[in-house]
Amino acid sequence: VSVIGISVFHDQTQGKDRGKNTIYHIEMDGLHLVHLGDLGHVLSAAQIEMLDGVDVLFIPVGGSVTITPAQAAEVIAEIEPSIVIPMHYARPGLNPKVFGELSPVSAFLKEMGKEEIAVQPKLTITKEKLPTEMQIVVLE
Repeated sequence: VSVIGISVFHDQTQGKDRGKNTIYHIEMDGLHLVHLGDLGHVLSAAQIEMLDGVDVLFIPVGGSVTITPAQAAEVIAEIEPSIVIPMHYARPGLNPKVFGELSPVSAFLKEMGKEEIAVQPKLTITKEKLPTEMQIVVLE
């Protein structure tokens, strides 16, 4: 297992509003997994280059204190992962005073043109069984 941290920001003002964020690039069993954390801006060309060959991308999609659904779509188009797992979006029971007014995952799915995605309880992935076309997986 290899884990690399890439320093980015939690906002669009180079950390002046919400500080830094760390992207984690994990290589395990031949798979490249990237967790964008609370990314608050689109990535630069140099940052995209550091993420070459992403198999699974965990990406915030709710806006408010992270990237918006439209910005998430832009980041995904640049990274070109095999599988996208959206995170950090509105769910029942989340306190908006803590998390901000997040967009629901449906806003992201609409932005991606994938409104028919069904929620899954789990996902099992192997390098040999990666999809040939990008797939979005929404987990419970």
